[in-house]
Amino acid sequence: MLTLLAVLAVGLAVFGVNTVLAGGPADEPAVTTTAQSGSTGSAASAGSDGYGAPAGAPAQAAQATPQASAPAPQAQAPQQEQEAAPAVSDAAFAGRSAGNEVTVAMGVEGDKVVAYVCDGEQVESWFEGTVNGGKLQLSGVDGDLTADATDRAVFGTVAVGDKSWPFSAQPEDAPAGVATDRAVLKKLGTA
Repeated sequence: MLTLLAVLAVGLAVFGVNTVLAGGPADEPAVTTTAQSGSTGSAASAGSDGYGAPAGAPAQAAQATPQASAPAPQAQAPQQEQEAAPAVSDAAFAGRSAGNEVTVAMGVEGDKVVAYVCDGEQVESWFEGTVNGGKLQLSGVDGDLTADATDRAVFGTVAVGDKSWPFSAQPEDAPAGVATDRAVLKKLGTA
């Protein structure tokens, strides 16, 4: 009797292992759960054996596949924080549109940005906005200004009324703590 129970136990163990390795009974789709991405899918739709390995791959490869993973999300967090760091520090910039139609002066202090745009005749506009990393987003009564900035240059587009111009601006000397002062920017923008 004891031998019969031992044979039955070994048979059930072999059946259980075969069921797990084969992906389950034929009437139930095999489901793969990947800890890294949290995705699930059937073996038929994924073209795999249900455990991440291509159909027909050796069992060892199927077992190794779930262990190969992308870096953990925690490892990516410092890089994301680094990207959010300001690309431009407190500074004043002055420049012109690509076709020399308007002058552009802007000042950055912390995450605040102020810009002045003029053509010396009809266009004179003020913009205010924020810095997020190296991206500048400003708006004014009659237009908007978007740009990418570093400590060395600003490149962007300014729109006033129904006209817009691409521009570039370079760092200018400005007294400390007054980079966003309108009098300073107007002087830079009309020079």
